Amino acid sequence: MNNLLPSWHSSALSYLARAQQNGRLHHAQLLSGKKGVGKSLLAAHLADALLCLHPQNLTACGQCKSCNLNLAGNHPDRLSVVPEGKSIGVDEIREITHFLNHSAQQGGNKVALIEQAHLMTRSAANALLKTLEEPNANRYLVVTSDDDSKLPATILSRCNKVAIHSPNQAEAAQWLAAKNVACDFPWFDEFSLQPFIIEAWQQEGVLEDVTALYHAANQLTAESAQMVEKILLKQSAMSDVFARFLLNRLKGAMTQGNGLSFTQYQDLVSLIHRFMYEQKNVLGLNQNLSISNLLFALQKQL
Repeated sequence: MNNLLPSWHSSALSYLARAQQNGRLHHAQLLSGKKGVGKSLLAAHLADALLCLHPQNLTACGQCKSCNLNLAGNHPDRLSVVPEGKSIGVDEIREITHFLNHSAQQGGNKVALIEQAHLMTRSAANALLKTLEEPNANRYLVVTSDDDSKLPATILSRCNKVAIHSPNQAEAAQWLAAKNVACDFPWFDEFSLQPFIIEAWQQEGVLEDVTALYHAANQLTAESAQMVEKILLKQSAMSDVFARFLLNRLKGAMTQGNGLSFTQYQDLVSLIHRFMYEQKNVLGLNQNLSISNLLFALQKQL
């Protein structure tokens, strides 16, 4: 069960627990916040609690029949939709509608979860709207989103938005230490507000690669470019991390007043964004901007 939540989730959980105790828990909860703050963990915690036969303060008991089904990963009254690829399609949302419209097999609540709802296509969002407009009793929808601006206003207005705030550095370091994740990386300050990303990197075994990308962004050498190319061939998603380090390097240069003009700064930012676009949308040999050329352009100005 997901009973152990990080300390920075306590205010959101307390708010939701009070709403449930007062009989005012909305049927659709939108957990909103920056990527890496643990929204999925809190969503799973809520699902466990809503299906539990003996919850306390919106926390599952971990011992009842329903909790045992959740622990086994086969509760018939729980459905999760996670994006496969870059979007959530209409078929997945129609499956949720079908699921929520049928009786609960265990005779209690039914809970559907949508991870990263901001990735829904327009047709998927329209299909979800129909479900939100006609809620059934004892049916709950728990939605997470990294970017509410990508959700239609019609969806936002029909959900109860719960902001999941980022931790402070001390909270993040304490939580990561409990997970046996080191916090002594030179880039820790940059990602300390998103500790679940750091934990995921440890699980994937790429913490050394992240550190190498950090040093490459600060060294801007030909050798650095070769290392970045090797890492991105293995982990293409790391291009966002590398670009983030580069953008921070630029911001630091502007702050320190090293002679970089605002126009030069804007040109270099545009170059980095172009690099990010090509990494995601253009196949290798067709890319116009190589990593070595990008680092050379930055080196000349910095």
